[in-house]
Amino acid sequence: MKMLGIEKFLLNRLQSKKGAIDLTEKLLDFVELNGKQDFLEVGCGNGVVTKYLAEEYGGEVTGIDIDPQQIELARKEAGDMQNISYLEADTTKLPFKNREFDIVLSFGVLHHIENWLDALREVRRVLKPGGYFLYADIIYQESITSMDRSSSMSFGLVTIDIDELNSFMEKFGFTTIHSQWKNRLVCKNYEAVYRRN
Repeated sequence: MKMLGIEKFLLNRLQSKKGAIDLTEKLLDFVELNGKQDFLEVGCGNGVVTKYLAEEYGGEVTGIDIDPQQIELARKEAGDMQNISYLEADTTKLPFKNREFDIVLSFGVLHHIENWLDALREVRRVLKPGGYFLYADIIYQESITSMDRSSSMSFGLVTIDIDELNSFMEKFGFTTIHSQWKNRLVCKNYEAVYRRN
């Protein structure tokens, strides 16, 4: 689902961009980096994280988003950087070969995808063995997502069941390297680093 204007405004603020880079650095501290890595960010939005990765870590960096306006903004911000590319694509149907990326990132994306387990299957498919999945999301209670679905101004919110997510990751050969919950007023934030065995 594409973001509403208010969401784009909030995510494209300088404060949000800094927070995304801080989160990236925090989660990368749990990753064993060996030389240049190939990164994929699903739901890259304005591209602040992909651009940061391309500048700081080298390797090839790809960002995808379902929203063409966000992709255009990301391309504009990246300018003529040679090791970065952006595609308009659906996370549940990634246009990449099997085992193409060393690290896949997903920040604040799955809670907008109704069939989020399909997105995780695609992440697993494109991730190399020994690769890492860096994940962070907003976890809404079912009562909140139910109200959202019935609203005329729906944000397209989906409740992510973290037990189901972690069970999926374990079943498909991932080890949890790090996980953390943070309580918020009407939701929780969850972050994790998984490694594909």
